[in-house]
Amino acid sequence: MTNSPGETIEALHDVATRLQSQDTTESVCDLTVSAASDILDFNLCTILIRDGEWLVPRGTSKDAPADGSRQMRLDQGLAGKTYQTGESQLVNTIEPDDNTDPAKPDYRSGISVPIDDHGVFQAVSTTESAFTVDDIELAELLVSHSKTALDRIEREQELKQQIERLDRFASVVSHDLRNPLNIAQGYLETVREKEDSEPLRKVAAAHERMDHLIDDMLTFARIGTEALNLETVELAQLTEESWSSVDQQNATLSIDTEQYISADRTRLRQLLENILSNAVMYGGSDVFVRVGELEDGFYIEDDGPGIPATDRTAVFEAGYSPGTEGTGFGLSIVKQVTEAHGWDIRITEGSDNGTRFEITKIDIISQ
Repeated sequence: MTNSPGETIEALHDVATRLQSQDTTESVCDLTVSAASDILDFNLCTILIRDGEWLVPRGTSKDAPADGSRQMRLDQGLAGKTYQTGESQLVNTIEPDDNTDPAKPDYRSGISVPIDDHGVFQAVSTTESAFTVDDIELAELLVSHSKTALDRIEREQELKQQIERLDRFASVVSHDLRNPLNIAQGYLETVREKEDSEPLRKVAAAHERMDHLIDDMLTFARIGTEALNLETVELAQLTEESWSSVDQQNATLSIDTEQYISADRTRLRQLLENILSNAVMYGGSDVFVRVGELEDGFYIEDDGPGIPATDRTAVFEAGYSPGTEGTGFGLSIVKQVTEAHGWDIRITEGSDNGTRFEITKIDIISQ
């Protein structure tokens, strides 16, 4: 190795920066084996990535023969042992009867380093005892950067798939549910123009509930697919606007905040409307609701019956509803809005034994 230890470490950190700009597994593997060859002088190296029950070559150094690496079972050879144990292997002498099963019989020594559950990095030499413990440590450092990049790409792929599923779900809800409901509502209005009755009013109420449910389902699906449009929002003003959209009955709202916060205005309004509506729906028609400041956020509390401690996690699950009034999506939408912003939310007991929502880790804007 021609570089000094310090130069080698610095070069590997430069590779780490470059790895973070890669957007495919193949490009990460190619850059890793290139760095192993150019920086660590591992001229014969490869990366095998797990694909089902197999370890499949996805990156090979330019000096390695085209047939020097092949697909292997997860429990086969040195690569399989490395993957299964999660431990790096240093082999000073490769014997034909070893559990190494080299693809080329003239490989005499090698190292094998796990890349977490992604796969295995391997380097070999035609000379015995060509590698040292220091080589293992440097390979592990390089591979740790590769693992970070592969983790990121995996998360991005999972997120992309989730967004695609949510888009399909939203399309089904919007067309396959909304259209038949609109037809049913149209026929019902025609009938009620000629004759109205309690059964027909109950049908209309059921249609309205279905309409709200579809709206909530669409909101729930779209929050995960649309980017936030952050702006400076006056919390008190938006709370008043949100309150005006709530069926208040005889409820009272007190706003005690002068905060300006960084948020997506539309999403924050959805959060406020859902929590305020929840307070009126379950706190009683004459419930008292208070909005106030926290050091890094705000709270909304009411003097209703409260939420039992055992249910304070479950209420954020999609479809959860303690009664027949709600759609079961209101607080799950609230949870999604907080997560999209990187905020935290928790439920505690309010000062008047009711329910208190605390939303924290918010970027407060100085005015």
